[in-house]
Amino acid sequence: MKNQFVKHVLTLMKGTAIAQFLPILISPILTRIYTPEQFGLFAIYIAIISVLTPIISGRYELAIALPKDERKALALFYLTFLINICVTLVTVIIVMSWGQIIMKVMSLQDENLLYLLPIGLFLTGLLSSFTYLNNRWGRFDSLAHSKISQSIGMAIAQMVIGLAKLGSLGLLIGYCFGQVASLISLNKKAEIPMMFKKERIHKNTLVLVGKEYNEFPKYAMITHSTEALSANIPSFLLSKFFGTQFTGYYSLTTRTISLPLSLIGKAVGDVFLSTASKLYREQGECKELYKKTFKVLALIPIIPFVLMLFFAEELFSFVFGEEWGIAGTYTKILLPALYLQFISNPLSHMFVIAKKIKIEFLIQFIILILSILAFVVGYFYFKSSLTSLLMFSGVLVLKYIIFIVLSYKFSQANQPK
Repeated sequence: MKNQFVKHVLTLMKGTAIAQFLPILISPILTRIYTPEQFGLFAIYIAIISVLTPIISGRYELAIALPKDERKALALFYLTFLINICVTLVTVIIVMSWGQIIMKVMSLQDENLLYLLPIGLFLTGLLSSFTYLNNRWGRFDSLAHSKISQSIGMAIAQMVIGLAKLGSLGLLIGYCFGQVASLISLNKKAEIPMMFKKERIHKNTLVLVGKEYNEFPKYAMITHSTEALSANIPSFLLSKFFGTQFTGYYSLTTRTISLPLSLIGKAVGDVFLSTASKLYREQGECKELYKKTFKVLALIPIIPFVLMLFFAEELFSFVFGEEWGIAGTYTKILLPALYLQFISNPLSHMFVIAKKIKIEFLIQFIILILSILAFVVGYFYFKSSLTSLLMFSGVLVLKYIIFIVLSYKFSQANQPK
C-alpha cells in the first residue's frame, strides 16, 4: 500500500512539474504583454469561477470515490453533468439580464469577463467531474497527462492571443482553451460516453444516488463555496478598495508561488483521497497514511520558501519587470499562510471521508467573516493594501492550523459518524 501510494503521488507530481514548467517559463513574457490591470481582471475571473465551482455540480463529484458499486459512481458522474448544464444556463440568464449591474458593483470596466464566465464555469465543472471519476479508477497517468495538456494549452493560447493585442481577452480565452485540452486528454482512453451507453443509467438510479449522497449539496457545496470566497477575498476587495492593478500584483503571487504549490498539493491530495477513502471504508481509520502524507507535504516547499523570504522583491523585479516588485512584498506577507495551506488542503479530504462536512462549514463561515473584516479594517482604518494582506494572512494561518489538527483527529479510529 505504501509503495503504491508513493508511486501514484510521484506520477501526479511528475505530471504537475512538467505542467508548471511552460507557464512559469513564459510568465516573464506575459507580464510584459499584459498590464497589472489585465492580470487583475483575469484574477477576478478565476475568483468568480472558484466561488461558483462547488455549485456547478452540487459537489456530488466529491462522492464519486465513495460507492462500492461502480454503477452508483457512474450515476453520480452523470448527475454532476446534468446539474452543470442547469447551472450554466442560469448563469447565462443572469449575465444577460444583470451583467451591467454586476460590472458596476464590482467596479469593473471590461465586459469580456462576463461573456466568457458561463463557458469557463461549464468547463470547470465538467473537468472536475472527469477528474474525480478518473481518480476513482486509479488512472493517475491520465490525470498527470491532463494537467500537462491543460497547462501547455493555456500558456500557448495566452501568449499567442496576447501578441495579437486583444488585452485581457487573451488571458480569459487561454484559460478556457487549457480546460478543453485537459478534457480531451482525460477522455481519450476512458471512453466515458461509451461506458454510459453500456451501463444505461436510468432516472431512478440518479434519484437514488442523489438522495443517498445529499449531504454533499446540503453541506459540502455551501462549505466549499464559502471556502473559495474566503480564499478569493483579496481578488475581490483589493480591486474594489485599491484598484484592479493591486489585484494584478496579488495574482502574480498566486500564479508563480501559490498555483504551482497547489497543483503539487492537488496531486498528493488526489492520491490521498483515493487511498484514504479505501482504508477508511475497510478499516475505519487511516492515521498512518495521514502522518506519512503530512511529513511529505511539510518538507516539499521549505527550500523555495526560505529563498522567497529573503529575496522575493528582487526576484520578482528581475524576472517579471520593475513594476511587479510589489508582488514580491505580497509574497513575503503570505508565505506562512501559503506554507500551511500546502499542508492542509490535501489532508482536508478527511472532512469528506469521515463525513464531518458540517464542522468544515462552520469553520469556513467564521473564516469568511474574519477575511472580509481584514480588508475592511485595512482599507477604512489603515488605508493600506499591505496591512490588509497582513491581517488576511493571519486569518488564514489560524484556519489551516485548525484544519490540520481536526483532520488528523478524524483520521483516527472510533470517530462518531
